[in-house]
Amino acid sequence: MSLDFIIIAGPTAVGKSDLAEKIAKKIPSTIINADSMQLYDHLKILTNRPNISENKKISYKLYGVLNSNKKADVGWWMKNAKKEILNSKKIKQLPIFVGGTGMYIGSLENNISEIPEVKNRIKNKVLKIHKKYGNLFFYKKLQKIDPKLAQKISVNDTQRLIRAIEVRISSGKTLSFWQSRRKSKINYLKNYLFFIVSKKREDLYNSIDKRFDLMIKDGLLDEVKNFLRMELVSSHPINKVIGLRHIKSYIKGSLELEKAIELCKKDTRNYAKRQLTWFKHQPINPIYLDYKVAENFILKKLDDYL
Repeated sequence: MSLDFIIIAGPTAVGKSDLAEKIAKKIPSTIINADSMQLYDHLKILTNRPNISENKKISYKLYGVLNSNKKADVGWWMKNAKKEILNSKKIKQLPIFVGGTGMYIGSLENNISEIPEVKNRIKNKVLKIHKKYGNLFFYKKLQKIDPKLAQKISVNDTQRLIRAIEVRISSGKTLSFWQSRRKSKINYLKNYLFFIVSKKREDLYNSIDKRFDLMIKDGLLDEVKNFLRMELVSSHPINKVIGLRHIKSYIKGSLELEKAIELCKKDTRNYAKRQLTWFKHQPINPIYLDYKVAENFILKKLDDYL
């Protein structure tokens, strides 16, 4: 049986990208991003985007491909992920999906239906309405038109509220309707290996702390200052990246740097917990690996297919 792709998932800071790079240096591969924040060309340091310029021999896809005028959702990502699978197979490279965004990873397994694209005219209209009336107004609307979805999201989840209203206006159907649809499995989504890599909790937390300290050293504060000058709308997905809120508070003078760093690390640890919880409750059959043994295990496993 031939192998169509592999997935390397796991909590933030576990070392997924480094692991994928090690494998790609030994097996002809294309590394495809499955992290929602790393899609954007902003905040490279804070989103921990791989340094592609230093690894020119490795093919990277869907990293930093969207600017401030674009927004991605799981449907957009799935559409482009499928294209990259086909492109990789044409040049006889193994697609390696790397990331921790649960909805993206789940979409590969569930093969979700692609939601029709929303035109910019409608997006701008919805943004103007939201700016005038706010989240509560949108949430009450959602409770009426899509009560199923309203039960799953918070009144504070600006991005998903706006998305739900956009889809309803654009397609005439609710987001729940589109999310519940499943396409039949297509050939290049049948055969894959799904690895979830982790570390002992103490080791993972140490990795999180060290990584954030390195971000500060690499110029994170200047990166965020430059980002804030762009004045993106608050609903833009990149504004939800872990750590941005606290670094922004420091820059504006409402938080000491030491406290901001402490809160960023805490939020990242909590995010890692949520990621692990999400994977545990998905109807997927992954192979769980400790980071220390992951490289050798995956390479040996791939020998059976390649």
